[in-house]
Amino acid sequence: MSATITISPSEIRQIFQPRTSSSSRFWELGQKANALAVMVEDRWEMFPDEVRELLTTFAYVVIEPPKGIWDRIFEFLSRFGLALVLAWIAIKGEQDAFVAYSSGCKRLINAILGRIEREENAYEKALSEALEEALDNLESRKAMTAEEACERIGRISDQTIREL
Repeated sequence: MSATITISPSEIRQIFQPRTSSSSRFWELGQKANALAVMVEDRWEMFPDEVRELLTTFAYVVIEPPKGIWDRIFEFLSRFGLALVLAWIAIKGEQDAFVAYSSGCKRLINAILGRIEREENAYEKALSEALEEALDNLESRKAMTAEEACERIGRISDQTIREL
């Protein structure tokens, strides 16, 4: 079974370039981000290399923007623009539409990062080994709280990423 996936780079860029817009536009972009997240989760392997590279670049730029002088100026201006957008949203009472947009973008970023992690064999191997070690000693260990478990998993993940 073969499926053709058509993703326009300009549509992807629109998802990551918030600007003053109507409520319906936020809803529309949120839906597009969610739809693209589903496609990333289900069909990542079918995307052309250029599209995967573009999505990967977007994800990394969103979570850690470049730090050159021009990038810092651009980041400041972007944050100022975002502050204006948020003020406009608050005045117009369109918080729900913006939350849907923001949630869609977060889901898309998480989907992209998840697929990147699954492609990295060393990461998968290290994570599997850590989980096996944790499960081997399960009966002899005391119970952890949810916070302790989250911290431990975070440390394991951070250490694995640093080792790669």
